[in-house]
Amino acid sequence: MASLRSPRTAVALAALAFLAFFGRALLDWRFVYPDFMAETDIATAAAAMAFYLAVGAIWIWALVGLAAGRRSGANAVLILALLFLVVTGVATPVAFCAFPCQTAWPLMEIANWSGIVVGVLSSASAFLSRPSA
Repeated sequence: MASLRSPRTAVALAALAFLAFFGRALLDWRFVYPDFMAETDIATAAAAMAFYLAVGAIWIWALVGLAAGRRSGANAVLILALLFLVVTGVATPVAFCAFPCQTAWPLMEIANWSGIVVGVLSSASAFLSRPSA
């Protein structure tokens, strides 16, 4: 069984975490944002797209850095997984949509709770596999 300390496990979990973030983003764009953003509000849509593209680019950069054994890549994966999967996953039922959330039931619940689990595992693995300074 692979250890969370293994760099290969850290990379695999970081890639899975990125996919969990991407899947959640797709669900948000389809089911959440239309309620808060007018169809003609192009500026807000462009800003949101730029945000998601920037986060995606940083996550890919972090994955490459982690795979190359760089501490900065591990630190970035740690922060991204904690912030975008764990914190937002916990904040969703607390502040946005109480459990069980009926928005895109059951997809949003599956994405949210699996994102928390993957985020915790990815963060832990990135932390444990960081190369020494």
